[in-house]
Amino acid sequence: MTNYAWFPAAGTDVNDIVKMAQDHFQKEIDTVFTPDPIAYGRNITYAVVNQYYNPYSELLSVARNQEGQLLAYTWAKAFDRAPWSDDNMIVIRMAHVSLDLSTRQRITLLKDMLQIWENFAQLSKNPIICSTTMRKEQDAFLKLHERAGYDIRGSYAYKRINLESH
Repeated sequence: MTNYAWFPAAGTDVNDIVKMAQDHFQKEIDTVFTPDPIAYGRNITYAVVNQYYNPYSELLSVARNQEGQLLAYTWAKAFDRAPWSDDNMIVIRMAHVSLDLSTRQRITLLKDMLQIWENFAQLSKNPIICSTTMRKEQDAFLKLHERAGYDIRGSYAYKRINLESH
């Protein structure tokens, strides 16, 4: 795979993130939701600002290759809770990889995301990670979670991590 690196997202990443969502994933939501690139850009911008000023509240990371092309991004929100518990958890809002990449490259980037989420959960002291998908083709995505120790419940994947280990 072309060399790449993960970085915290900045304001300069917002347009590329929105474009990737429009180009590759809008068709996944447009039968249910009315896609609004301005709303998505605004929400991504808020996440960038929140991450900067309150680093443990949100995570928005981008993977770029050496040429600066956006390959993937992930967005997570900390300190959310299930309605039946007061346990804090990280909720994964987005896990997007460019569909122009090979399957192997996409899997590598998704595995990176799983590790990024665990690191964020450790840093923010959230003992649970909750990842979900609304994509029609979700088996491979959920299988990656299962292999990483997540408990799969329908289209939801949960993982309790040991905060004491770090």
